[in-house]
Amino acid sequence: MMFYHASNIEGLKKILPLSESKNKEEKDKVAYFTPVRLYALSYLRDMDVNHVTIGADDNNMPECLEFFPDQLRIMYQGRSGYLYTCENNGNITVAQSASIWSSKEAVNVVNVEFIDNVYEHILLEIAATNARFVSYESLSEKTKQEYIVNMKDFILERNLLKIDSAQSRFWAQYYPEAWRMAQATTVGKYV
Repeated sequence: MMFYHASNIEGLKKILPLSESKNKEEKDKVAYFTPVRLYALSYLRDMDVNHVTIGADDNNMPECLEFFPDQLRIMYQGRSGYLYTCENNGNITVAQSASIWSSKEAVNVVNVEFIDNVYEHILLEIAATNARFVSYESLSEKTKQEYIVNMKDFILERNLLKIDSAQSRFWAQYYPEAWRMAQATTVGKYV
């Protein structure tokens, strides 16, 4: 089985285990991989914002969800990076689901592809793989309101109201209703 690893770094020969494991009980550093090309492409994003709504279900069926209008284009148009292909050397194991794998050891790169415009490649992958794509406009009002409440909670949990960063500016710009709700929640409270 072939695996993908996306990076903004050119010229990698090995993918090294440099990331914190999402498994809180795991103390070792890991490298993450996916057998789903579309999912890997989603990691060629602005890491200062670090927001993604592309993934794959447990059957490796890619899915894209937009939480604000024109999200895919806004987040990926004009972004570039490298998509590394690796073979499983026996060290890559399932981490969280059939689409998220990891290794505690270095994994050799078999091939690299420069992605000149991530948005265009995402659109091609959606068409080629029949990925489930849910545009913001197609969401019901109830679902939109549920997202807004979830985004408000995220803003509060991450203390984004208190800091001026790329991530806080992103949330204020693209989730304005959730941002206002978060601000209203803190009125009269020490922030």
